[in-house]
Amino acid sequence: MKLRIFSLLLLALAFCSCGSKQGKNDATEDENICESSDYSNSKDLIDLYHQADSLVQIGQIDIKKMQLFVDNATAYAKTHPDDTLTPHFLLYAGIFEMDIALSTPSESKRNARFFQAVDIFNNLTKKYPDYKNLPYCYYYKGQIYENMKRTSDAEGEYRELVHRYPDTDLGRNIADYLKVQGYEKSSDDIMHEISQK
Repeated sequence: MKLRIFSLLLLALAFCSCGSKQGKNDATEDENICESSDYSNSKDLIDLYHQADSLVQIGQIDIKKMQLFVDNATAYAKTHPDDTLTPHFLLYAGIFEMDIALSTPSESKRNARFFQAVDIFNNLTKKYPDYKNLPYCYYYKGQIYENMKRTSDAEGEYRELVHRYPDTDLGRNIADYLKVQGYEKSSDDIMHEISQK
């Protein structure tokens, strides 16, 4: 009887150790797939986005995965400009670039990353003027400029958002935000400034 119990325990221990080895191999394999994939198709790029974003959602930032997504999303936009997913990829690339900047301790490197995010958002607004989530580009650019203490640039982005998308929830919320912040310009002044651009 003791021999039978000992044999069962030994078998269970062997099973558990094989399972943990397999789990380690799967994790290493996952990491290698992440590093070796070229993400030239939308499915792999979506998977990479979900990997990086799921970590952000639980408060962990994997800068390597986020940067990998940014690089591949911007490359994908160049090779697949007509894909309906391209504007989505660019929006999330800009957001990830902004998040990476916020995690960068050096002010000069942080600002360089902020400007890279602004460039991604500007590219998105220029190439995809009918994209439904375009108001967020102006919102995030405003956020970036606020983080850089460039309040007049932030105000300009917010006002552009309100001007272009006054009937959206985001447009209304930003209009209220501008009032709360005490910006004094009237809508006529704003329209005059925009027409001068």
